[in-house]
Amino acid sequence: METLTLTDEQALSIAELPEDYRAVGVDRNAPCVRKPTGQILHIQLDGKLTPATTEAKDRLAASREHPLPGAPEIATPYTSVLD
Repeated sequence: METLTLTDEQALSIAELPEDYRAVGVDRNAPCVRKPTGQILHIQLDGKLTPATTEAKDRLAASREHPLPGAPEIATPYTSVLD
């Protein structure tokens, strides 16, 4: 399985997330996290968090149900899955 390489800004953003945020997957080469409220956020290349679109949420859900061979995974200590 391919590993997604994070930018320095993305890695710093992940490191600074509160403990109750969870990495939930990758959408189009952007790591995604879930806030405690359930909102899904993309971590952009510059490290900024932006709300995921409905389409991105659908892709994340579909990838969990039908993982694609060779799909990247996030190389981070935050490992979780969609609940």
